[in-house]
Order: sequence, then structure tokens, then C-alpha cells
Amino acid sequence: MLVKQKIQIMAIMKIKSLGLSLLVVASIFSCNKSKESKFSDGPAQGEISVAVDESFQPLLIAEKTAFENNYHFAKINFDFHAENEAVADLLNEKVRAVVVTRDLTEKEKEIFTREKVTYRSYNFAADGLALLVHPQNVDTLISLPALKSLLTGEKKTWESLGAKGVRGEVALVVDKANSSNIKFLVDKFGLDTNKPLPIFAAGSNKAVIEYVKSHPNALGIIGSNWISDGDNPTSLGFIRSVHVMSVSEKSSSTAGDFYQPFGYNLALKKYPLRRDVKIILKESHMGLGTGFVNYVCGDMGQLIVLKAGLIPLTRPITIRQYQISQ
Repeated sequence: MLVKQKIQIMAIMKIKSLGLSLLVVASIFSCNKSKESKFSDGPAQGEISVAVDESFQPLLIAEKTAFENNYHFAKINFDFHAENEAVADLLNEKVRAVVVTRDLTEKEKEIFTREKVTYRSYNFAADGLALLVHPQNVDTLISLPALKSLLTGEKKTWESLGAKGVRGEVALVVDKANSSNIKFLVDKFGLDTNKPLPIFAAGSNKAVIEYVKSHPNALGIIGSNWISDGDNPTSLGFIRSVHVMSVSEKSSSTAGDFYQPFGYNLALKKYPLRRDVKIILKESHMGLGTGFVNYVCGDMGQLIVLKAGLIPLTRPITIRQYQISQ
């Protein structure tokens, strides 16, 4: 009888122990499920918004199309803005990531630090600022000092630059006043940001090209991505309608010191207005932003960068020189 009672007590203790274990497991599962449900996206599924400087619209549309064709449950929504507006959207949590050419400022980094939010930055491509002139303008060589003198207002006419094919005042045209294109030049030349620049904002890179096509005295400034893809009919149409200027680092340069913003010159850093393109990601979990960044920085994404006429920065490229017989 005593043995039977002992067995019953042990059985009851085992049942209670099993019930407690199941309760603990259920609690852990409930907690994990709660944590998982906090995020609705993963590396290959979900929907997010990304702000992109408009200078890189052709490249990023190509990356998005390829990514979504591979991952059918993923959707990337792009907001095309000027660079500073894109960064402002990231700080205000309107987008998950931005595609820009500059690092965050110290004040912008302080916001992330204060809110205890982490961000990651990835350089994935190199492009260049392209300088465009009217197709009838045969003066297609310019030095950095000459370009700076136009931006400071020291020089204002084509004659002051030594041009022979066109006369009159130089009409400097950019996409937007706060875009990455003009900010790159302001930073490179150390221009006074408190003084207005003698520029006209056309509204977009495409609008700059259209303006240059119809104004013989214009000098347009755009991202080279809009004219660098030799397989894109739109890009080919743009480049055939204007002249792309060759740029030298110094005033006293020979013809061999002038370079255009295309592949070989960008890869070897010969073009003076070369710049890096980066993705800044604000994501604390393994989400769709991480998946898209991994794709863009991976093999397929870098092939798309190369096809677009830009330079991949996360994968090695091979440069070969060939002697072409006449």
C-alpha cells in the first residue's frame, strides 16, 4: 500500500513537472512569435520604401526590376528626391534606406546616436558628373579651374573661357538646387554656401538634357548614369542629342589630359569629377532592406552596375587594353 501511494505521488509530480515544462515552452514560443510579428518583412519578402537621388534613377530601376523578378514576394518602392530630401526622409523614418553620394553629417549621426538606432553604409558603385553642351558647340574641353570660375561668377561668358564656336553668357543648368550634383561641386571647390550660385535648376536630369538640346549657350550638369548605358535606347537617345565635355584637372593641360565620364576613365580614377554612390540602410533586423543591399552589392547587382556604364565597387573588374588596327 505504501509502495502504491509512493508511485502515485511520483506520477503526480511528473505530470506537474511536465505541465510546467509545457507552460515554459509555450511562454517562450509566445515571446518569439511576438518578436517575429513585430516585423512584416524579411530578406526576400515584404514591402519597403527607399529614397533615391534622382541622378541614379536608371541604375536603381534596373536593380529593382532584377531583384523583384528573382524574389516575387518582395516589393521595393522608390521615392526619387534631391539628395538632402532623401536623407531627411531617412531621419524621419519615412524610408528604410537611401541611395546618395555623401556620408551623413555629424549632426545627422547624432540623431541616430540619440535615438539608439544603428545604420549601415555601403559603397556599391562609382559614377561621374557629366558636363553637357549643345550639339553645335564644338568647344568641348574644360578644366576644373574654368568650371570653378563659372560657379563663383568670376567668369560668365564663353569668350572668357576661350571658346570659339559659341558666344554669349554661359547658362549653367543643374537638376535641382539641393541635388547631389551641385553639392558635389560645392564641396569639391570649397564654395561659399551662403552665396547664391549662378545656376538654373531645370527640375530633373532629363530636363537638363532637354534644355541643353535647345539652348546653344547652355552647360548642363548631370549624373553620368543618364547617358552611360550603351544598351539602353533612352540613354543612347540622350547622348546622341548633346556633346559630352572632356574635363582636365589643371588649366595648363594637353589634349591627352582631358577625360570623359565613362568606364575606363572612371575605373582608373582619371576623370576629375568621379564620385562614389552608396546605400545607407536603417534597419535593425534581417529585413528586406538587408536583402536588397546584399543583392545590389552581390554578383548580379554588380553586373547591373557594370552594364549601366558605372564602376562596381564590391567586386573586382578586369581592364584590358587592345590595339585596334586601322
